[in-house]
Amino acid sequence: MITFHALGYWGLLALFPTLALLCILPAHSALRRHLSRAALAALLLIAATVALSY
Repeated sequence: MITFHALGYWGLLALFPTLALLCILPAHSALRRHLSRAALAALLLIAATVALSY
C-alpha cells in the first residue's frame, strides 16, 4: 500500500537527479524539456502530498 509519505519520498528521489541532469544538458534540447517537466511533476507531487496530509 502506497501512503502519502511514500509518494513524497518518491518525488524527492526523482527530483535531485533530475535537477543534476538539468545543469549538465544543453539549453534547448528535447531531453532538457522532458526533464524540466519531470522536475515540475515531482514538485507538484510533493506539494500535493503535503497538502493532502493535513
